[in-house]
Amino acid sequence: MARLRYKFNPETLLFEVTRISKGKKVVRVVRGFVISLILTVGYYLVYIQYFDMPRSLSIRRSNADMIVQYDLLNKRFQEANEFLSHIQRRDNNVYRATFGLDIIPSSVRDAGFGGTNKYSIFDHSEYAPTLITASRNLDILLKKAYIQSVSFDNIAQSADQIELMVECIPAVQPIALTKNGVRISDVFRRRIDPVFGGVRQHNGVDFAGPIGTTIFCTGNGVVKETKRSYSSGYGNYVVIDHGFGYTTYYAHLQSINVIEGQTVTRGDKIGTLGNTGKSTGPHLHYEVRYLDKPQNPMNYFSTDLTVEEYEEILRTAQSSKNFD
Repeated sequence: MARLRYKFNPETLLFEVTRISKGKKVVRVVRGFVISLILTVGYYLVYIQYFDMPRSLSIRRSNADMIVQYDLLNKRFQEANEFLSHIQRRDNNVYRATFGLDIIPSSVRDAGFGGTNKYSIFDHSEYAPTLITASRNLDILLKKAYIQSVSFDNIAQSADQIELMVECIPAVQPIALTKNGVRISDVFRRRIDPVFGGVRQHNGVDFAGPIGTTIFCTGNGVVKETKRSYSSGYGNYVVIDHGFGYTTYYAHLQSINVIEGQTVTRGDKIGTLGNTGKSTGPHLHYEVRYLDKPQNPMNYFSTDLTVEEYEEILRTAQSSKNFD
């Protein structure tokens, strides 16, 4: 049954029955739908503007946590960079200085961070400043760590060279002073030549003792030269090249127990004490040269070396040769 609608007629003063056309009904329905749609869309927009949806809220919270973590990471980078800077200062002032290596200037340690913008991939990110700062700090830290690693490799190599150098430098006497009455009969100085007269420089240390007393190599090296001459100059002598600019001379020998090109170690027997060449009595003339300039051998002797320690060096050298 259709619903009736009444409308008051002011002329007749009566309520008269009215009928609504289908067109008006359709218009009313459409108008109601549009109003409902407008209200719904308006509600949604207002909600999105002022309130977060659950998923959106979760993403925002996750992003906020990420920014906090990046900030903490940047602080850790700064702490690590400060610690690495401390190591760099010690590296320049202590480690490299100890081994005679040139310092690495800051222009080298901190170089390589300019030029093209390698962080442009972050330009369109909402968090670009934080991401760029973290990436740059990481790059700086990695670059400094790499240079420091190379420096430590250089130091380690120099340390190995120093260890080798210690073994090669002529640091002991070529003959045991307390054996068979061996003694130092002359030193590095200007003196009157005992054969030709006149003041001349004596470029070594003379060890007087019985003929046949064993003469030992004073540092690791290679036999550079041997010569046998009973009447002039050094007489029978041996020259050993120790590397690092050092050579040693052993003159007036009775016998020679090594050959040119032979590798020798400290404590190896190279000959015996004699009286050959320009000599006024049985003795060993021993010289140390650095870059072919005569040095005072006394400056290279381990003066605090006991007889037992000296003999231990000889035993160690001999046992090493037997082991090889």
